[in-house]
Amino acid sequence: MSSASVPSSDIAYRMLRLEQQLESYQRLHAEELAEIRRALDALKSQVLALDPSEENPSEEEPSKG
Repeated sequence: MSSASVPSSDIAYRMLRLEQQLESYQRLHAEELAEIRRALDALKSQVLALDPSEENPSEEEPSKG
């Protein structure tokens, strides 16, 4: 079937559906990226708040043996 035999209304409908699908995926992608960014920012804040002296308490003072 060539594109000349496809009704223009069918082509227009398919174009509309693809445009809607593309917009939907773009919105979802943006929302997921924002969620990942929030989680990453929260982890960065936790890392910055860590006390370096609490990292490896067993390495602070070597045991004498």
